[in-house]
Amino acid sequence: YCEYDLTDMVDSRGGFLVPDAGGPDTSSQGRKMVKPTEKILVEDLRNLDPAQNPTCDDCGSLDLDTIFFKIFDIRVCKSCRQANPDKYSLITKTEAKEDYLLTDEELRDREILPCWEKPNPRKSTWNNMMLYVREQVEIYAFKRWGDEEALDREFERRVNEKKERKAKKFQASLRDLRNRTRTSLWQKKEFNAIHEHEFGPTAVNPETGESEQTCTTCGIKVEVEEF
Repeated sequence: YCEYDLTDMVDSRGGFLVPDAGGPDTSSQGRKMVKPTEKILVEDLRNLDPAQNPTCDDCGSLDLDTIFFKIFDIRVCKSCRQANPDKYSLITKTEAKEDYLLTDEELRDREILPCWEKPNPRKSTWNNMMLYVREQVEIYAFKRWGDEEALDREFERRVNEKKERKAKKFQASLRDLRNRTRTSLWQKKEFNAIHEHEFGPTAVNPETGESEQTCTTCGIKVEVEEF
């Protein structure tokens, strides 16, 4: 004969009762009452001597922007960073290439320009977004091209070259359209006739500077290269 204290028994829900060993409650109710372990974030310890702590270069505050200090080695607080967007704003790799005429090799060199890589906000599978501090990019770009005025002249020169290439491409497309239109009209006029182009002497087109020959019958023009 065994005597059991039913108040100390735990229902195992398996067809029998299990004596309570005094351990933690493993039942569903007990598990619900257990709080998950919280993560503890450890901040960088400051030096007890205030004179040894880094301060903001603009206002002397100890509350530095962690990202700017650790990644870009810039001592600036958040208030000063927000108050000086022209100096401390972050620009993308594309902006650094287009506005300051820097190359991919220069932007990949961390010794030249520190960079903060972040997951692309548009799509996680795309390449990471690369961010640079505008002031650091400007200092290097002015040194790279000589000064700010030299950078502006180079930027203007590239813009003009791009416009010229676009204009030449448009003129070539327009000339091709005119040639095809003339040929189409002539073919409609001489539907059953067989035409062989008879080109005249080579002439230089004053608009494009290219050498061309014109058919004396239908007026079509073709570019030629003289050796």
